[in-house]
Amino acid sequence: MIPAFAHVASHLTGVLPAARAVVALVAAGLAWWSWPAAAQQVYRCGNAYAHAPCPQGRPVDVADPRDPAQVEQARAQTARDQQLADQLHRENAAREAAHRKALLAEAKQAQKMAAAQRRAARARERARKDAQQLATRKAVSPKALP
Repeated sequence: MIPAFAHVASHLTGVLPAARAVVALVAAGLAWWSWPAAAQQVYRCGNAYAHAPCPQGRPVDVADPRDPAQVEQARAQTARDQQLADQLHRENAAREAAHRKALLAEAKQAQKMAAAQRRAARARERARKDAQQLATRKAVSPKALP
């Protein structure tokens, strides 16, 4: 890992592996991004940096002080970090897909339960109306008259 970011990663030992991987990826990305700039002259112009000279701008040394073995080690670490990030992405996608599937099954079960409750309520209402009609017929029945 790049020494400048090693202290950040060391503080994340109690944090999820994904957070450590993100820190490592950011560090590797910054190292990779700064690598091509070593071949060009860079000027500091106030609070900005540019490849072209500017008024009151001063050259900035952006040479990579690492030896070729360190550069190769950083590239290898970047490749490992990328593989870890890809693996974490696949695991998260699978976990989210399983969660969506479970939610969908739960929603379908809730729909079935609601439909069953509606059918039961309609059956109770029909039974109540049938009982009411039967009571009305018995009350008005000619057999009940003297």
